[in-house]
Amino acid sequence: MNRFRTSHYPIVRIEHRMYCYVEDLGVIIGNYPDLSSLGFENMGNYFKRSVDKQEIESAYRVYENYTVYKGTQVRVGEYKKETDEIFIMFDDEAAAKAAGIKPRIDSDDKEYRYYEAYVPESEVLDIYEVRKPVKGFPFVSPGIVYHKKEGVWLPWHDFGTPLKEDEWI
Repeated sequence: MNRFRTSHYPIVRIEHRMYCYVEDLGVIIGNYPDLSSLGFENMGNYFKRSVDKQEIESAYRVYENYTVYKGTQVRVGEYKKETDEIFIMFDDEAAAKAAGIKPRIDSDDKEYRYYEAYVPESEVLDIYEVRKPVKGFPFVSPGIVYHKKEGVWLPWHDFGTPLKEDEWI
């Protein structure tokens, strides 16, 4: 399962890599295996190192991930590769009903209706994330970055993966 990111913590670019930035601890975090050779401390499931704010070339938060399903822009939660399904969430009840999505009723939440479902991956051509700048840092990333464009999946990078020239994750 591949979960699309939204980011509580900023995503930062330093040289040719992207990391998760935990500002209150003053560290960057990645999970790409070669980071230990770059002075990162191995924390088991990830690597971390202290960072000076001046090293950060760009910073953003992933606000939300979207796709268009049956003519309506919807939020995207995750992709189940083993079943080729995308989890989508409607914000508009009428649009969800028009798309044939039945509500999931949450009894613990005062009978609130959630319009969400897993749909075949083939039914969505584009999946993209919306990025927002982080105050106090440069923002040189595009505001919208595609994960899937015109039916083709684009590279998905772990934090700390070396990026190609002019590549932004």
